[in-house]
Amino acid sequence: MFETHASGDKADRICQRLGFDNSFRVDAIGQSGGIWLLWRSRVGLVEIVESSNQFTHARIGEGMDRIHVIVLYAAPTVSRRSGLWETLNQVVGGTTEPVFVGGDFNTIVRLDERTGGNGRLSQDSLAFGEWINGLSLIDMGFKGGQFTWRRGKSTNTFIAKRLDRVLCCAQSRLRWPEAVVSHLPFLASDHTPIYLQMNPTPASNPRRRPFRFQAAWLKHESFKDLLAASWKPNMTTPKALAELQKKLRKWNKEVFGNIQL
Repeated sequence: MFETHASGDKADRICQRLGFDNSFRVDAIGQSGGIWLLWRSRVGLVEIVESSNQFTHARIGEGMDRIHVIVLYAAPTVSRRSGLWETLNQVVGGTTEPVFVGGDFNTIVRLDERTGGNGRLSQDSLAFGEWINGLSLIDMGFKGGQFTWRRGKSTNTFIAKRLDRVLCCAQSRLRWPEAVVSHLPFLASDHTPIYLQMNPTPASNPRRRPFRFQAAWLKHESFKDLLAASWKPNMTTPKALAELQKKLRKWNKEVFGNIQL
């Protein structure tokens, strides 16, 4: 959680009401800033490696299952962000395990990531893009609305941008190829929440998996004999196909050797 506008006892009470039994906080200074990392014990070991008023670096898990998560709330002005990308170069570049970097970067990469305002990329945006490319980070994309921040209600004053995103290293993308980032609906904040799902589709029940004909079956020496023996000409075509499906599923597993069907 970013830009929390809360600290001290008030922050403690909010965390307790949210139902998380663990937290690490960089409290807001007055009404400015704030980064909260909240988690439940069942996620396993969480170690805070490094923290500042603009990011928190956590190491999650143990052994081969360990990943690094860097949650970021970049300061809203260029002068206050000065030096941030250089610092993160050392943090991300020094990590050999899977890493995800996400949060409010307070800048964009491309012109199509904003609507309203002028039609040029700032030097800060160009530097942000160079930082991403220099570390070979991958933008994980998104589902949902195009922009994550908005301000103004009239046509003349409305501005919206994609300030929030999740980046990852190639190792992370290869390990979780189905991971997806969603832009959730705007609620009370001028930012939309972003939601990273590592495995968005739960493992399906093989019995409910759609039947698909495998072209490789045609090359197996016993396939034509199976087909001839399994087809029931005295049945209607739909019923015969249903029976053939059952036989093919069993043959695929026991003879052909593909247990995934």
